[in-house]
Amino acid sequence: MKLFLANDTSTAPHAGCKAVMRSLRAAVAGVPGLEVAGTHFVGTAEVDAAAFAQADIVMINGEGTIHHSGHRALFLMAMIDKAKRQGKRVLLVNALFQQYECSSDDLLAGLALLTVREPRSAAFARRYGGQAQLLLDSAADPAFLAAGVALRLKDGIVIGGAHKDGLLERPFAGLQGDRLRMGDADFEDIVATLRNAEIYLTGQHHGVYAAALAGCPFVATPSNSHKIEAFIEWTGLPIPICLRHDEIRPAMAFVLRNRTMFADLQDFMARQSVLTSAMIAEALR
Repeated sequence: MKLFLANDTSTAPHAGCKAVMRSLRAAVAGVPGLEVAGTHFVGTAEVDAAAFAQADIVMINGEGTIHHSGHRALFLMAMIDKAKRQGKRVLLVNALFQQYECSSDDLLAGLALLTVREPRSAAFARRYGGQAQLLLDSAADPAFLAAGVALRLKDGIVIGGAHKDGLLERPFAGLQGDRLRMGDADFEDIVATLRNAEIYLTGQHHGVYAAALAGCPFVATPSNSHKIEAFIEWTGLPIPICLRHDEIRPAMAFVLRNRTMFADLQDFMARQSVLTSAMIAEALR
């Protein structure tokens, strides 16, 4: 069977995006008889028409793209519609849905596999016929995390990045600590580094994931979608998300008084799964 892989994020200068694709490609490679015939890369509208035509299956990485009816969302949803009309099986994985205006009420119906990273997206997908399976973001794949090497820290406070379209502009300005954003190291090295940190401040989804996997107390501010808030809601833990700059220092004090909450979060992560070869193989039977 031939598979066309869409929205490959491995070219992005972002540790989480690269880690996602490493895991997804490994999962595909582990399915006997499955061959990648072509790849579409994030941020482009270029599709190898011959490779797409040859493919029996279209697999779309839904990471960070399918929300708010942006042009990338519209592009990928049109690809789903085209693949379905051509009788191809469609796998939409690692997806986020928010405020999207689908072209039809059943666009997500009949997919061979639909996986999302938090319950809000699962609920939204149901509005368009999708029956989603709830999995961790594929960056959390434990198969790759053990190889992480910790970076040296000078301070117990580690300050991460924030999305340019996040709720707060420069949310951690004026705070002192080591700087560690998703473009600064490989994902597994960031996780390893945060195991030695006292607290992490981040406005990035994969920053939250790295801290959660490390068991590191963190304070988050919203990104460009509901992905951080919805993930924390899923865990059921009262981890603060700061909507104003003046909430950050009190939130830091709160999480440092409640460190055991992050051990509970680490346990939550360990009980969940990422997308596996077995799940793909089962969906394609």
